[in-house]
Amino acid sequence: MNGPNHPLTVGSRFGPYRLEKLIGRGGMGEVYQAYDTVKDRTVAIKVLPERLAEDTVYRQRFQRESHAAARLREAHVIPIHDYGEIDGRLFIDMRLVDGDSLRSLLHRHGPGSPEDAVSVVEQVAAALDAAHRDGLLHRDVKPDNILVTHGGFVYLVDFGIAQSATDESLTRDGQAVGSYRYMSPERFSSVELGPPADVYALTCVLFECLTGTRPFSASNEAQLMRAHLFDPIPRPSLVRPTVPAAFDAVVARGMAKEPGERYGTAGELAAAARAALGDRASGRHADPSAPTATGSGPRTAANPARGHTDTTETITSGVTTGTGSGEAQTPAPTASDPTGEKSGPNSRARSRGRLRQAAALLGVLIAVAASLGFAGWAYWRHTTPGTPVGDASTLRGPDVDLLSLSSSAGYHRANCVHGNPDAATVAFVLCDPNPDASAPAARFFRFKTASGMHDFYTDNFMGIFGATACSSDPAGKDGPSLKDGKEIGRKACYVDRSNGDANPGLVMTDETELALVSYIWSGANSTALRDYYAKWSIGQLLTKDRARDPDDFTSADQSLLGRLNDPYVRRNCRHTNPPVGPATAIVDCDTKVDDPGVSFVALPNTDSAKALYQADLSQFGGHACGGSGSDEVWRKQNTPIGRYFCFVSKVADPARPALVAIYEDLHLFVIVNGSPADYPGNSPKDDAALRAWFEKYFTV
Repeated sequence: MNGPNHPLTVGSRFGPYRLEKLIGRGGMGEVYQAYDTVKDRTVAIKVLPERLAEDTVYRQRFQRESHAAARLREAHVIPIHDYGEIDGRLFIDMRLVDGDSLRSLLHRHGPGSPEDAVSVVEQVAAALDAAHRDGLLHRDVKPDNILVTHGGFVYLVDFGIAQSATDESLTRDGQAVGSYRYMSPERFSSVELGPPADVYALTCVLFECLTGTRPFSASNEAQLMRAHLFDPIPRPSLVRPTVPAAFDAVVARGMAKEPGERYGTAGELAAAARAALGDRASGRHADPSAPTATGSGPRTAANPARGHTDTTETITSGVTTGTGSGEAQTPAPTASDPTGEKSGPNSRARSRGRLRQAAALLGVLIAVAASLGFAGWAYWRHTTPGTPVGDASTLRGPDVDLLSLSSSAGYHRANCVHGNPDAATVAFVLCDPNPDASAPAARFFRFKTASGMHDFYTDNFMGIFGATACSSDPAGKDGPSLKDGKEIGRKACYVDRSNGDANPGLVMTDETELALVSYIWSGANSTALRDYYAKWSIGQLLTKDRARDPDDFTSADQSLLGRLNDPYVRRNCRHTNPPVGPATAIVDCDTKVDDPGVSFVALPNTDSAKALYQADLSQFGGHACGGSGSDEVWRKQNTPIGRYFCFVSKVADPARPALVAIYEDLHLFVIVNGSPADYPGNSPKDDAALRAWFEKYFTV
């Protein structure tokens, strides 16, 4: 039995429920995928955290969510099967939705088409209007509380802070309820709230779905309050030029400062948004999976989008959501045996020199405060559902310490899992390939002793796999693994036939860290990429002073990432410590095979960015990438937004072409790293190719 001193865990029993997976955690509790042994169905169970069980305010709010949501019968409100108390813990039994939160979709894939945005708003509006007719306000409409199935069906969830129009507020004195980024102006005053507050929040969601960024950017709650109260209402067509200008008027009315000037209902907002598309016929969204006689949840799926998480309590089977830390996290799938997608080191070839190059080029950096509408974003209809992870696969502390030494931006919790270490090892991490970052499958080991590592290296790779010196080293059993010209360990090449294919592999050791890493590419046609890795010792582990949890981003990093889209997202980007100076954030991103790696650097203001750009242009012998002159004008849709130049980067062997661009109004630096001449692929290898790639993806 789970009493007050027995925390719930995956595999344990909670009354009649067997808890199968932890699929969400937020300020109001934990959400588990569970099996109801009495009613023979799989459900989502939301349980109030034990530490809050004695808090009267939280208990009342939790009970009210159950009652409010259970009495609503609108298709776009998550069905509530049961609610009550078990062993002193409050719980809600809900339909399990196979989908994803709009927040995590926005984060992973950026804004979709205006049609997709309108579809989401129409369905949320239907849920809100039903609640408003029943005298309920949601009071926390945001992407975190909107679930999208694979088929595009939308649910509004979490009425945990919904308030009946006749109830007293259950907030403590001076404590606001909801998310500041979506709060209407009247939320910051003593004005009585009504449905227009939810309409305002839904309009903010519409803006974010259209543009990929929130209506107002600020570094603290006070600035957000001021923005909602006094700042001009933003125009989505100016943030993302592909958005029809007709949406500007829709957003202006939906976010009007005075409640009486907004749309009278959420449905009116949705109708206006539909009209802004050009009078397309409004579609009716049928419930894809109505409850069966047994109450089984739907078998549906999800659309993609992108953003940051405030506090998430998602009720989906397809993702593990954030914990209030500012980011939704997709759980890691089980790592496969040593195989992988076709991947290559075109961007990894720059990993060793990136920090030095950023320090040399920039000196300092900070978070961006505006949207960056670059081309090439993934569309909402192209999505892959996440996979929940049991406790046995979750990375432990020693695993994270080891993975923190990886020099690639392609290895995260999303594609790496815990392996059981043996008597000789401290940690063992298995990583699936990450094709978005050109990262092959990888296995990381850390040993207790040097002799244990040497024995493992010899017995397994020299013996079982028959590893030998790589083609770039003299003939023999192996060769030196060099860092800055010094030997730090050994390396060898081999062929992995464990799954029946001939997959090229590379193993490298690090004597200082007592660590070993092996990389496995997919297919014999990847041998040239493996040999290139080996030639330049790409994929070596970082030194301890540069090690960092790959999923740890500063608030400045998060602000920067929040304004980028695919392919520049957390799954293939990593934090880099800024060098001494005025800037506060650098984010390095690896990309797909034959695309260059890109680093983003933010500066405090336009003047400092321009001054640094001119200094770098002079110091590094910058020149126009095409034609004569020192640099060129960066145009976006034929409008000048900054400048850029090319130069030869020599911060790491081998030298390679690079491009530096400044987006002046956003005081943002973009550094694009080409590939050396001997790279066995089609990544840009000269100024002309680098310029062509930049113009293709950063000027439309």
